[in-house]
Amino acid sequence: MKRIFRILMIAICCMVSCNMVANAGNDKPISVNALPAKGAFYTGKYTNHFKHVLGISQEQVDARMDSLWQHFFTPGDFSRFAQADQSTVYYEVNDSMAFVYDVGSDDVRTEGMSYGMMICLQLDKPKQFDRLWRWAKTYMRYPDSSPWSGYFCWQCKADGTPFGHSNASDGEVYFATALFMAAHRWNNPQYEDDALDILHQTMTKPCTEGVWNLYDSGTHVITFVPTDDAHLYTDPSYQLPAFTELWSRWDKERADFWKEASVAARRQLRIASHPVTGLYPDYSTYDGEPFRCPYCGYDSRRFQYDAIRCPMNVGMDYYLFGADRELQSETMLRLLTFFRDEGFEHGQFEVDGSNPTGNYTIGMTGANAVGAIALHDEKLKRQYLQMLWDARPPKGQWRYYEGMVYMLSMLHVSGNFRIY
Repeated sequence: MKRIFRILMIAICCMVSCNMVANAGNDKPISVNALPAKGAFYTGKYTNHFKHVLGISQEQVDARMDSLWQHFFTPGDFSRFAQADQSTVYYEVNDSMAFVYDVGSDDVRTEGMSYGMMICLQLDKPKQFDRLWRWAKTYMRYPDSSPWSGYFCWQCKADGTPFGHSNASDGEVYFATALFMAAHRWNNPQYEDDALDILHQTMTKPCTEGVWNLYDSGTHVITFVPTDDAHLYTDPSYQLPAFTELWSRWDKERADFWKEASVAARRQLRIASHPVTGLYPDYSTYDGEPFRCPYCGYDSRRFQYDAIRCPMNVGMDYYLFGADRELQSETMLRLLTFFRDEGFEHGQFEVDGSNPTGNYTIGMTGANAVGAIALHDEKLKRQYLQMLWDARPPKGQWRYYEGMVYMLSMLHVSGNFRIY
């Protein structure tokens, strides 16, 4: 009996040792064993769906990802940003900073800066990551003396002049998550300190100077904007349960809150989705009802601009944590069946599918393919993955938003979006 026990102990020790060797080095994704067992279980699976489902070789996928990096992140000549033949959104400033430019709106946004940092992190581009973060900290971060301390001005000019006068809450979420993972991948503790500072400052507001916490303390749902008039509704596409799951491991001060926030975000991604079409509104109440923003020049109750990202958030959480798989699969089946039956013709609708306008876009092609990861219907999944593989990155005036959602989606579907 002692001999058997001894053999078992030796085997276990060998397994642990092999696991440690296999995951040595900060450039490797974190293993299941490296994440504390808090909250939803991390799957540890990064599948190249282009290869697994479509049979495309790893070499072809690697070449495509490299070409996309060159397409969007080759440093551009800013004097030519508006030209129709331009593809990059990345512009370097002096020898230490860079920004991602919203070419269509002629400004720099926290959305694009944080997306750019996440893309750099996933593709192991530390120099470009640091340039973007340096620009964001220099020009977008509100000073510690401001009621907005910890937040970032969501909109700036190319010279760094802020003019957005508030934040956009998804920017802080992507900033913090990219910083945490960059700290781990590149062994830079300052990045983790910066991430923790964002979460600490944005979650300890006295709510007496017109600025509220990033997440609502009662519902654990992220605010649309943490101001007196906008902190009581949200944006379905800001729901990122996979990210708050990671925060529950890495931000010990608020670990329990982030676990609850993950549950709340998954619920929002269910209840804000129309029960027949699966479509999401741009903005919603905390009860998931479409919400008409009084300050918008458009009807934010419709499926349109922001809402196209929701299936990307669902698919990401599905394959990273798998905590709500069956309900997420059902939601994505409704949504992706709707677009297929509609013929991939339009891109904007009432959430019940009526009043279609606009075109089906490359951003939707990407985000919907990530959502398709959650499908049990293999034929429908294959259709969406093939559409993404066949798509080509945009150039010209509208390359920024559609292009960044598309590139993030390519990272997810190709197995290149990983936890570090």
